[in-house]
Amino acid sequence: MIRNALLIILILFLFGCGYSSIYSKNEKANFTISSIKIEGDKSINGYIKSRLSKYQKNETDIKYELMINSSYNKIPIAKDKTGKITKYNLTANINLEIKSIDKSKSILITESFKIDNNNDNFEQSKYEREIKGNLSKILLEKIEYNLIYFE
Repeated sequence: MIRNALLIILILFLFGCGYSSIYSKNEKANFTISSIKIEGDKSINGYIKSRLSKYQKNETDIKYELMINSSYNKIPIAKDKTGKITKYNLTANINLEIKSIDKSKSILITESFKIDNNNDNFEQSKYEREIKGNLSKILLEKIEYNLIYFE
């Protein structure tokens, strides 16, 4: 009985579950980004621009021009009895405009995350930066998905 259980666990560890994000499949990325114009939040823009630069080096017949306008908001959503904020909603938005030779498409992408307020300001800002980075990564995956399946 123990031998069978160990064998099953060993097989699971060796083969894994095979999970991968649907946005990470870039084998269909047969396009080139000819220009990127970015406005808005600097840290989100920096992350997105650095990751999209790999598509500027491609030499394909399909060329896109991107206009990206990003924003980041920290909105209080809950207070305690004394009026002190206890929860925030962090929201990152991207207004993406994709242009090709014969068509154009405008897309609004929004991601949000709720966090509790921490009394330690240093830890709070560190945690917010981490969340902002994660939101930027999700937004980038959605941009790549829209570029791959642009119609």
